Amino acid sequence: MNTETQLEQLENAIRDRATHLAETQLRNAQQQRDKIFADTSKRLQLREERETEMAKGAAEQEYRRQVQASEIKMQAELDQLRWSLIQLVLGKLRERLQQLSQQPEAYETLIKQYLAQAVPFFQEDELVAEVNAHDHALLASHWPEIVNGVTGKRCLLTVSAHHFSGGLLVRNKEDRVRMDNTFEGLMERLEGELYQVITAQLFASVLPTRNV
Repeated sequence: MNTETQLEQLENAIRDRATHLAETQLRNAQQQRDKIFADTSKRLQLREERETEMAKGAAEQEYRRQVQASEIKMQAELDQLRWSLIQLVLGKLRERLQQLSQQPEAYETLIKQYLAQAVPFFQEDELVAEVNAHDHALLASHWPEIVNGVTGKRCLLTVSAHHFSGGLLVRNKEDRVRMDNTFEGLMERLEGELYQVITAQLFASVLPTRNV
């Protein structure tokens, strides 16, 4: 084998070795590239999932906030409506009492009941019954008969200095003890019970939310 042939073989061997090394490096680089792409894709996927979950959580929180705000607003409107209806009924009750005071026989019966209810609270034998000017004109002429039909005590009928639409205020002569059976006094004293009765009648078929 001559020198020229040996050199050619050596060149071929070097060329083959370089080709093999280049192919090996190319495969390694491709594998590294694929690994980088896979890791990056995984990180992006995980980040996207986290951001999606965060967005869903924020959306759910905003939705709950809006629902809660709507419920609070609706509850306030319902409470306002309930209160308005109760006040309307109370207004009708006042009108009914006022109409009753214009019916002499029925109203006199009511006055007797109010007087009979008040008298047992007093130990004194002399009492004072205060009424408004309209009722004084209605009752004064036969007041003694009204009193005798209710109690054996003496009870002076006077026009009250206080303004009220009907009923009567019974007190002792010293004005230390009073029983307020005027329409206004009775409604104030029975306010809680009136609200309960009216609410029960108006909203009997509605689930309770808050007390009025």
